[in-house]
Amino acid sequence: MSNVATIITPLDPNHVETCRQYLRANADPNPDFAQGRLQCKPLFQFDRIKTLHFCSFVILDAEANFGPSLVFEATFDGARADFLRELLRVAPDGLHELYKHCIGYPALGLVSPETTAPELIREYLERYDVGANTFFSGYPGRSAAQVRDENAIHSGIVTFLGDRWRAAQALPGRLVGFFDSIRDEFIRGRPENRWAAEPAQLPWEVTARDATAWVATAVIALLAWAIGALVGRLMPALRPNSLYDDITGGVDAAGQTGVGIARAIGAVLPWMGGFIDALQPALPGLIGGTVIWVIVRGLELFLSDLTRNPRDQSFILRFPFQLAVVFRYALVLFMAGSVLRVIVSGLENRSPSYEPDLVAVLVIALTLLICGVVLFALQHWANTLRLAVELKPFGLRRERSRRALLDIIQLAMVLTCAIGLLIVVRQTAWLALSHEGAQTLRALIWLGFKGLFYVVLGTLAGYAAALLLFGVIWVLEWRDKRSFADPSGLIERAQINARKYAREEGGINTFQNHLASITYVKPGLVRWLLVWLALAAVNLLARFWFNRGELGGIPTIMSARWVLIDRGRRLLFLDNFGGAWESYLNEFIDLAAVKGLNAIWTNTFVHAAGRRFGFPATDLLFWQGAQAEQPFKAYVRQSQIETLAWYSAYPTLSVVNVNANTDLRQALSRELTSCEIDTVFQRL
Repeated sequence: MSNVATIITPLDPNHVETCRQYLRANADPNPDFAQGRLQCKPLFQFDRIKTLHFCSFVILDAEANFGPSLVFEATFDGARADFLRELLRVAPDGLHELYKHCIGYPALGLVSPETTAPELIREYLERYDVGANTFFSGYPGRSAAQVRDENAIHSGIVTFLGDRWRAAQALPGRLVGFFDSIRDEFIRGRPENRWAAEPAQLPWEVTARDATAWVATAVIALLAWAIGALVGRLMPALRPNSLYDDITGGVDAAGQTGVGIARAIGAVLPWMGGFIDALQPALPGLIGGTVIWVIVRGLELFLSDLTRNPRDQSFILRFPFQLAVVFRYALVLFMAGSVLRVIVSGLENRSPSYEPDLVAVLVIALTLLICGVVLFALQHWANTLRLAVELKPFGLRRERSRRALLDIIQLAMVLTCAIGLLIVVRQTAWLALSHEGAQTLRALIWLGFKGLFYVVLGTLAGYAAALLLFGVIWVLEWRDKRSFADPSGLIERAQINARKYAREEGGINTFQNHLASITYVKPGLVRWLLVWLALAAVNLLARFWFNRGELGGIPTIMSARWVLIDRGRRLLFLDNFGGAWESYLNEFIDLAAVKGLNAIWTNTFVHAAGRRFGFPATDLLFWQGAQAEQPFKAYVRQSQIETLAWYSAYPTLSVVNVNANTDLRQALSRELTSCEIDTVFQRL
């Protein structure tokens, strides 16, 4: 698992420029992309540290209320103490010459015995390590050595196949033959490559990602239940006992027209009468629930279409959309519980017949057969609709119809199961429940109903609290427009700040880049809490959900960290990313990550020309903001700090490359289907 250090040491104000020039001349590696590496300079031989992924030096200049600081960030494998000892071993003179300009540096330690001096310096560096409030890795769990070795395996396989082709050797007729030759000859047949036949050990957060999501959902539901139970206790009118009859009556009323139609069909088609009689107790609820479900789902799809593009999203649209999702799932569970209650009532006090009637058996068999055929046909139809967009996406109107049809199919499958179950139970005369047994089952079903009510009530209470919080945020955003200048005023300063981002836009880093940014946190406890909560949320999501190569849809971030420094008054952002600076920022603007970006940086501002410029105005924390492209980019340029020295252990690889190399290794360690083998060669 990767570890991080963010060491921020106070600089002597008289030696800031000396340190800046020293780092440019002696610490910044030279590019050697032909060899896929950065050539380190003699005083800072970062490439000798095999556990190091990335590191960089930046200087925070003196500003109002803040003295100058030297920042050294590193991403590495293993313990921090071991990394610092290795760093001091490979770059003792370079580090001493640099840090002797920092306040409190134990320069006298160098005259101590050889074993003492490095430990004193290490303790000094550890004392100023502030870590990270939030850290993201595009490939968690991969060591620096593993990244390099897996990339070598990928390159070796490509060379192996090319050599066989050029040598006109006998070639297999199918891809499975190529794959077997790779595994048998190149991997297992070469001792130096046999390690690649063993699967990579990934962190449990990655392998159990879906299970973690289910656990998180259960925890959220439990919390909502607790809140709902508390609200129900405080407000008796909202207790389940008071609401159940009203809800059931409303659902049944919505289905009365459908019940009348069903009865008319039964009168015209006598053979349908028996089925309708079997469904009669549950029919109003099933029809009414279906009608309401269709209305709720239609509203949900309508709002989803309006907000598909992050640029079109807003609080006034997303808020009802999320409520529609909650009500839709709650309605399905309510309908299922209602069917179970009807079944229990049908079995109660029935006199059991221990000799099954032949006609009943035939009806049951026919019902199961028909339900099975219908479910198979519906599932086949659903799969066809899902696969229809694999090769070529549909247009907006056709895609809307496809999604609506998928929903109808899924609802039809649920209703088919419910109807089939009701008919089967009606025919099983040899099954019966005692009054006590029926009461027990009804109590369990009612317990489920109560739990569902409280979860929905707790969710609504949470949204009500969110409305209050958003009211506070709206007031803060209104005040910000009067307290901070619009960032569009920073656009004209682009050339003034050019030195800060010359490396990223026109410099040496063709494949990977580094970005450093420092901003002020807006004054006030609420603003500090908002930025802290946003960072904590992103940190959780980065560890447990966005752990497969992308952060909020962005697939180019190698590693990134956010650090609140100076007692929470400033926010430091340090990022290693792939591609160009401009396209990288465009991804933040155009993808879902814009909400997280807004939630963090809308609580910050920058100084320029004696004025305070705020982040582009957001709409209730999450929306708009960075989507004002030019003001957003001007804000980033103003907040950006020049990267004085930067090192990457694998500067020509992207996040996609690293994860694809691990996937290739995983494929080599197990048996694959023909489709999976085809996918392997497509990626090669």
